[in-house]
Amino acid sequence: MTSFFDLAATGLFIAAVSLFLYRLQHENPPLMPYIGASVACALANYLGDKSILLGGIAFLAAAALLLMHLAGQPYKEDPDG
Repeated sequence: MTSFFDLAATGLFIAAVSLFLYRLQHENPPLMPYIGASVACALANYLGDKSILLGGIAFLAAAALLLMHLAGQPYKEDPDG
């Protein structure tokens, strides 16, 4: 039952949650991009399990690129200091 899509989607989901919690310590990040990455992981896993490989790979790539974009964003400047 463990396939490439199960492992990749779980890994990307853990990365999204970890990145959100890390960003939450320093600022108040918007929640929707992280939900979008999590939904993309779920869709990739579903499509991969249904043998729709190109769709699964496309959603995995989209989730990975979104997480890379979110990880590369600078922190918001502190207006008090």
